[in-house]
Amino acid sequence: MDMFNEMNAQIAQFPQWLQWWLTWMQTLLILLPFFFIKRREAQVLIAAQVLNFALGFYIYTAQGNMITKLFGLGHVFWAFAFAYFVYRIFTSKAETDGRPYFRAWLYTATVTLAISLVFDTYDLIQYIGGTREPMVEYYAQ
Repeated sequence: MDMFNEMNAQIAQFPQWLQWWLTWMQTLLILLPFFFIKRREAQVLIAAQVLNFALGFYIYTAQGNMITKLFGLGHVFWAFAFAYFVYRIFTSKAETDGRPYFRAWLYTATVTLAISLVFDTYDLIQYIGGTREPMVEYYAQ
């Protein structure tokens, strides 16, 4: 549990907008899929999230228990979920007719995944380019 506390202590030092964004993503992409657990899209996102957690914690520990720009690589499985969502939406296989709450969640989650993946890609490009300091230090500049 100490690792979670350490991670939360770092996140608490992030800019307020980023903390809000992280809370939004946690609610939409981690909590809400369980309300639609019978839907294939929710199951795919939950599976992606489990894999993201595993990879994310590996990256976190490999980086000395610090959140760095490499941490975005831990969201790679969201790319598969995003592609699956887009496929299901555009082929009408998501079966959203008559399911307004599910439709709202699915579309909002798809947009949120897209935005997050852009941020993650940008962070990874910065990491490859040499930005290696912990995110706490990066945002303190």
